[in-house]
Amino acid sequence: MNKIAIVTGATSGIGKAVVELLLKANVNVVALGRNQYRIDQVNKEFEPLTKNANLDFVLGDLSDNTQTKLAALSLIEKVNQKYDGKVDILMNIAGIVSTGYHENNDGNEMTFAVNHLAVFNLTSYIYPLLKKVENSRILVVSSYSHYWASMNWRNIQSRKMYNVLKGYKRSKLYNVFFVKEFARKHQDVKIYAIDPGLVNTEIGAKKTSGLVNWFWNKRRSKGTDAYYPAKYMVDIALKDEYLDKSGHYIKEGKSIAPSKKSQNLLNAKKLWEYSEDLLNIKFK
Repeated sequence: MNKIAIVTGATSGIGKAVVELLLKANVNVVALGRNQYRIDQVNKEFEPLTKNANLDFVLGDLSDNTQTKLAALSLIEKVNQKYDGKVDILMNIAGIVSTGYHENNDGNEMTFAVNHLAVFNLTSYIYPLLKKVENSRILVVSSYSHYWASMNWRNIQSRKMYNVLKGYKRSKLYNVFFVKEFARKHQDVKIYAIDPGLVNTEIGAKKTSGLVNWFWNKRRSKGTDAYYPAKYMVDIALKDEYLDKSGHYIKEGKSIAPSKKSQNLLNAKKLWEYSEDLLNIKFK
């Protein structure tokens, strides 16, 4: 029987590449996209790959708590309809880089909200579906930039003296904290923080302008294509050799040490509780 994967950020970049490789591995994919035109394009492009695996898209947004909840419920509805409410793999790939300070409808800084809080929120909804399957797995895309992130509890959402790079690096540090704390709390589902390396994608150009946009477009040209990290991510999602590596930070298929800051268990626990408070949930 085919495995079932949920993939966010599935219409471009790493997410799209992951969807293609999963389909080629005969994994059924329930994908989240926030643009119907791009969803239609991907559906058309990947139609030849759906003879032995299914591709279903859900239109949804991860920009605030309400939209993330709606997206999660739509994904769950699709999984309940087609796959008896069971999921083998959750790929948290969607993310943003944003020029300037922006708040969402909940009053949370946008980069923090999409890159960390939505991952926490969506995973809390999908977790019960993952628990139904043996050796189910969660992948969270972080970044090597987290090594240079600062931790400041008086400015956890980078509201003061906002800087686009500082805000992004912190969100990627929070991804590693989330993976570490999830692995400590929950042994029934495996979880991994993924370092994709520098990849030639649009992530740094979509929500940026001016010098930041110029810098990203110049820098990304030196990166790998999206299929390079996607291949390793699909291996981590499917191969047995990664079952004993839950909680690890992985780059190019190998476990490496994350930053020293990310190994602070007290901060990981505190961020978990802070996230629960913001979302008004208890992650079970």
